[in-house]
Amino acid sequence: MTKINADFEVRACIFDFDGVVVGSEKYHHLAWEQIARELGVEFDYTEYGPFKSAGRRAIIPYLFQKAGKQMTECEYQSYSQLRDIYAKRALAQLSQQDIMPGIVEFVRYLHANKIKTGVASASASSHIVAERLQIFHLFDAFVDGEADLPHKPNPDIFLNVANKLGVTPDECVVFEDSANGLQGARNAKMRVIGVRSRFGREPVIDDFENLTLQRIKEICTTKF
Repeated sequence: MTKINADFEVRACIFDFDGVVVGSEKYHHLAWEQIARELGVEFDYTEYGPFKSAGRRAIIPYLFQKAGKQMTECEYQSYSQLRDIYAKRALAQLSQQDIMPGIVEFVRYLHANKIKTGVASASASSHIVAERLQIFHLFDAFVDGEADLPHKPNPDIFLNVANKLGVTPDECVVFEDSANGLQGARNAKMRVIGVRSRFGREPVIDDFENLTLQRIKEICTTKF
């Protein structure tokens, strides 16, 4: 029988949005793939993986460098706006079928057990998608790219959500699917569970079906 870390109190669960709450990363990638082609290069999903949650300030310069082109601030702004157009078109394909299996029931289960919930997303469009899919109201705090905080792996967005929830970092469990998100949560001194992730050393779950607080305690043994 797995020994439970009895001195660990879960008071809040914080979720990345894209790839964790909603299976939307493929649509974000489609937008970046179009930007790459505008610059004359390819940018497949495997190459995109390490850039998840890093933000456009990391991706656009990378694509310019890959294309062997110098980037001006004017060009950055132009491609940033173009990326927003492509992302809006791609994300319009999302439906409730893209909501991660078990996430809605899991969040309701957490609330029933007096556990607070929040979203910490790098994407500025996350709240729009959440509202369209009618899941925005499920979370006690929702912080995304509109907050203009430093991107992951900086810990700022996780600490901001924890502050809004009125909890301390050591009382939080973060669910993430990207290398930058996993590192950002670690930098915030929070416990982390990877969701369909191949990037971190943390325990990994495939989805949220049948996930319980006991199971979380069983797998969250990281000490800081």
